Amino acid sequence: MANHSSSQPLPDWLMLIIFLVIMAVLFFLGDTFTFIIGLFVMIGIFAGGYNNNPANHEHH
Repeated sequence: MANHSSSQPLPDWLMLIIFLVIMAVLFFLGDTFTFIIGLFVMIGIFAGGYNNNPANHEHH
């Protein structure tokens, strides 16, 4: 039998906290180049995830 559980999307505040934690790790444990590249990559990932959030489509 397959276990089909519905996954809930992450709330916006939790996505922001995760983003800030990852950025802090990159800042304190990486060098400047790693932080800058990581910043752009994480912005792209989280912006794509935020735009796919179903809650944003209710207003349109």
